[in-house]
Amino acid sequence: MNFLRKDFFYNISLLCMLCSVTCGKIEDYFFELSEIVSSLENNSPLLKEEYQKVQEQLANQMIADSAKGLKININLTGQSIHEDRPNQSFHHQYRTFSSIYAKKPLFHWGALDAKSKIAYNRANLSKLSFDEVVADLSSQSRHAYLDLLILRKKIEMRKEQLYLNQNSLRSVARKQKVGITTKLQVNESNATLLENKILLADLNQSLSNSLYHFKSMTGWNGHLTFINTDNSFEELLLSKDFALEIPPLITGISSSTMKRIQREIDIERNNLIIADSKLKPKLNLVGGIYQDQIALANSEENLLRNNALVGLEATWSIWDSTESKGEKQASLARKRKLEYAVDRELKTFRLHVSNLRQNLISLSQRIKISRELLKVAQARFQTSQIESNANRISANKHLESKIALGQAKINQLDSVCEYLKTHDLYLKATQQNHE
Repeated sequence: MNFLRKDFFYNISLLCMLCSVTCGKIEDYFFELSEIVSSLENNSPLLKEEYQKVQEQLANQMIADSAKGLKININLTGQSIHEDRPNQSFHHQYRTFSSIYAKKPLFHWGALDAKSKIAYNRANLSKLSFDEVVADLSSQSRHAYLDLLILRKKIEMRKEQLYLNQNSLRSVARKQKVGITTKLQVNESNATLLENKILLADLNQSLSNSLYHFKSMTGWNGHLTFINTDNSFEELLLSKDFALEIPPLITGISSSTMKRIQREIDIERNNLIIADSKLKPKLNLVGGIYQDQIALANSEENLLRNNALVGLEATWSIWDSTESKGEKQASLARKRKLEYAVDRELKTFRLHVSNLRQNLISLSQRIKISRELLKVAQARFQTSQIESNANRISANKHLESKIALGQAKINQLDSVCEYLKTHDLYLKATQQNHE
């Protein structure tokens, strides 16, 4: 179909445009993630399994191609013969026979070529599926890594809050002993401390579960450090203008699903050829050298003969009820269904890319707001610090400003991570067009 035809120069310019506006892949900021993603094919149990499916289809392609080739059989037979001939004495002998037969298909109305093309397309479908699994698993690994990063930051923030809660509880308890505060305030501080301990335990459990899932998915057994050596990720959090990174709306692209559907359409075209050839005569070239033995009428001896033959073999299935007719109709129906699916997939994919782009716009606005919120939280905390040192506000009020600052940092990190995840999905959707 015309819309599936690739234009080389268009794809090159599209790729250059994407590279010029991208904020980079997630692993560009974390060396260990780059190592994890690059080693997925060697470490991931899922990819090892999927790779063997590709090898299976390549082997099936070899099997299909062999149907068009020359086949040679060698037979060797040994016999012990006991003969009781009329009017002759009983005769016993040992004898051996050998034969070599060769067969080469000559004309099958394109059915054998069609079977080879089907096997070739299935091998390519298997490769496409493998590439899709690699791309999906790479994205999942990047996203899971960012989720682990956020969880670690949340745990650090919760531990810091817990430390502040403990100090606050001790301070309130001392003040209660001298009558400055009430027993109710002590109980409230203690309840806040216990609630934070519960939240910290939940976060640690989530981190443990997420880490187990990450290692099971990637096959990675190393220790995760989340270290960004060149501070590029910190610069991304604080100063990157994500609104300038929004890619322009792209048309004329197709998804890997459409490539797969096109392969399946080609398979059905060849299935039609195979079904159409079933009730047509087929020619094979045959040849061989073989031995046989005949008995002599007036002698106990047998004559061993060496024979050679070369000829044509014709086979013709005259009638198969409605089998081939049904196969043709089924293939034609599947082919038409797939052709309708191409148009539907094209529209769905373009909507998907447009939606991802719109999400990037929304997330860039969210990052901008989260940065403003972080500035407000920092200013509030600084003011609170001054007020607390002057004993003009309570310790709980100062603690609230500290907690709000930590939460603002988490919100900003979460906003940037969500943008990076969406950007990764956008790159995966658009760049697969020219892989």
